[in-house]
Amino acid sequence: MSNFEFSNLENRNNTMATKWDKREEIFGSRDILPMWVADSDWQTAPAVKKRMQEKVEEGIFGYSFADQSIYQAVQNWLQRRFDLAIKKDWLIFDTGVVPAINFTLKAITETGDAVIVQPPVYRPFYGAVKNNNCQLLKNELIKKNNHYQMDLDALEQQIKESNQQGKQVKAMIFCSPHNPVGRVWQENELLELLRLLKKEDIYLLSDEIHLDLIFPGYQHTPVLKLLLARDEFKDYRKKVISLMAASKTFNIAGLHTSYTIIESKELRVSYQKAKEGLATGNSPFGLLALKSAYNQGEEWLQAQLKYLEANYKFLQQYIKENIPQIKVTEEEGTYLIWLDCSQLGFENDDQLVEFMNKKAKVGLNPGRWFGDAGSMHMRLNIACPRQRLKEGLKRIKKAVDSL
Repeated sequence: MSNFEFSNLENRNNTMATKWDKREEIFGSRDILPMWVADSDWQTAPAVKKRMQEKVEEGIFGYSFADQSIYQAVQNWLQRRFDLAIKKDWLIFDTGVVPAINFTLKAITETGDAVIVQPPVYRPFYGAVKNNNCQLLKNELIKKNNHYQMDLDALEQQIKESNQQGKQVKAMIFCSPHNPVGRVWQENELLELLRLLKKEDIYLLSDEIHLDLIFPGYQHTPVLKLLLARDEFKDYRKKVISLMAASKTFNIAGLHTSYTIIESKELRVSYQKAKEGLATGNSPFGLLALKSAYNQGEEWLQAQLKYLEANYKFLQQYIKENIPQIKVTEEEGTYLIWLDCSQLGFENDDQLVEFMNKKAKVGLNPGRWFGDAGSMHMRLNIACPRQRLKEGLKRIKKAVDSL
């Protein structure tokens, strides 16, 4: 049995927690049970908490940098958990994956270039494309038998047409594991995508922030691992940027620390130049949290994964028995559950959102937040004590029963 605790009902009210203290601003009421933004309602790993307390006791919080031990912690984690060997020189520490995506596009694109995304997908991807004055190329995922797949035949045609129209397809922002549909892409899917992007000479930005949050029976494969293992990608590796963090894994997103992996020295130089004047160094708390999490937090992570698996199974069973009008998308990774609400009888997304907010009084992410392909869906965060998850589901059931 694990000594780690995930069932405590932590009080996050009045802690400046976006998830909890912005309920009234975002959902219109403090009576809302928030189950939206992607952080967890339990404390981080004890090793991380202890190291933060030690840093506070030092009492000096000046400028900091990542020393050799920080690099080594990341290298060891990726080697141990994913059999991915990277060199220290490839690592760049950033304040978050979203800023890193924006910096990358700034480094590699020109005004009017097209950038591929795969809706329904994490909303800041759209913002990054717009911020860099690029055109969105939407390659929607296909849903078959409650399971999402990539449509690479359509993507190949879209790339051809966009280039013919003078909108040069320069990059793709890829979500792996995928937020919000929960796919953990298999090697054969990744290889097919990589071969297409290589053929078309398109940069790949691979957002792998949820890399550690995988359900049993599935395995996350970093795209860089595939590239390094195959000679066919020897030249293409210079066009791939991997974006990772410990923030979702260990509930430390507020410490604003991520890392970007770029093998190409030329691209690293361009990337660092794009950051000039826009980004400073990392917080000492973020760097130390990353190090302690990766060096001492693995046992805690395994316990968390078991709790999340149990939460997911509980949600599946509860909805199947009590709210069959809602369909739970088959999840393979992340703690973000994609709910198909199209059978509830609402005419549009506004009605669905109002129903969840005002009738059910649960705060979920509207599917349309992830693009038009997310219409009539909602995203629900299960990284919370089971009692809280049950309360949220009971609220939804009561509201649905009243329809």
